Amino acid sequence: MNVMEQAEEALRRYENMTSAQRRERLKQAGIEVLSLQDRRKREPGLRVRYDVEISCLQAIRIKRKDTSGMGGTQESLLEREESSTLFKRVERLAIKTLYTLGLDHGAVRMESSGNGGCAVISIDPCPWKGVTNLAATYRESWKQQQELLDEERNHRPTPILGMDPEFLLVQMPESKIVPASRFLERTGMAGCDSVTIGGRRIYPIAELRPAPSSEPRELLAHLMRAFAAASRSISDHSLIWQAGGMPQRGLPLGGHIHFSGVNLTGELLRGLDNYLALPLAFLQDPRGSERRPRYGALGDFRLKSYGGFEYRTLPSFLVSPLVAKGVVALAGLIASGYTQLRQRPLEKAEVHTAFYEGKREVIKEHIPALVDDLKRLDGYARYERYASPLLLQLKLGRTWDESRDIRKLWNIRAGS
Repeated sequence: MNVMEQAEEALRRYENMTSAQRRERLKQAGIEVLSLQDRRKREPGLRVRYDVEISCLQAIRIKRKDTSGMGGTQESLLEREESSTLFKRVERLAIKTLYTLGLDHGAVRMESSGNGGCAVISIDPCPWKGVTNLAATYRESWKQQQELLDEERNHRPTPILGMDPEFLLVQMPESKIVPASRFLERTGMAGCDSVTIGGRRIYPIAELRPAPSSEPRELLAHLMRAFAAASRSISDHSLIWQAGGMPQRGLPLGGHIHFSGVNLTGELLRGLDNYLALPLAFLQDPRGSERRPRYGALGDFRLKSYGGFEYRTLPSFLVSPLVAKGVVALAGLIASGYTQLRQRPLEKAEVHTAFYEGKREVIKEHIPALVDDLKRLDGYARYERYASPLLLQLKLGRTWDESRDIRKLWNIRAGS
């Protein structure tokens, strides 16, 4: 199926959803929607509206309108380079909105919500219909995407993977989080990451950034070197190290996987969501489900300066070597063969809800079929050594315990 056919198929799925179902999916993903009734209740005043045209998961035009609500309007186009932060923020919300509804292309109208964010007020799932300059722009975007995918199909590149999973330093028995910035620099393969609380930026989270590799074994060796670097820098050996979705309440952790050498597509993201994020949600400590939807939304990605992208949906998979090895293996396997992975349980309303609300019993029904598909992929033998123990845990229905000190599981000795 080519890019245009996929767009038409996605449109048919969208049209089969009721308005209530669309609204519910957006709510579950943490996206604010303003109905006409909601908008009428708002106080009059300055409004900022964005009309965002998305094709192939990228904005091809963002039109900004400032209106006083009294009939006066100023209109301008946002430029990607000149308005970088605003452009990216608006683009991400529009992409997330469409993706949540099964679309990779479409138009989203948004309005500033008054709390620093934007709310969706309408969606056009097929703005390319008709003979307009905008329709031509959409079709040119699809043509370029199709050429990239045809080239990828002909050369079958091996994906290169990287990662930057996070963990916390915790003083027990008080369960007090000790800022990672006390021991680690902001940069480097063992560094720290920030959060903003009350308008103040702090660096409580430790983050490992091993060098990327196309070989799972080599990537995991790089991860062990990053662990060793962290161990040498964290001099307080009484602290325990915790990973997972949210081992300490209020501070969610991520396990981002970086991809290069493969083209970013909606179908690749759906492959990762259905065959990696959904099974991991089944394995996850139930406490970690509180991370969603503010973090860990389905299909969450960021384009990176090295030409690849970062998949941000997963929790920190440093909870154990078995889980980390399995995640690396499945990520590589899915990126290599996602066009053969056709099941989409997350399209079902009950499974979508189960992912965001941590309902394991609903997810459980779909695990065997997903595992069978992964094992049938042409490239499975290459990843089997690391993937099969994780797949066995899925079959056994186990969950991880993110209250544990991960140093013992990784055999990390103090100061090593």
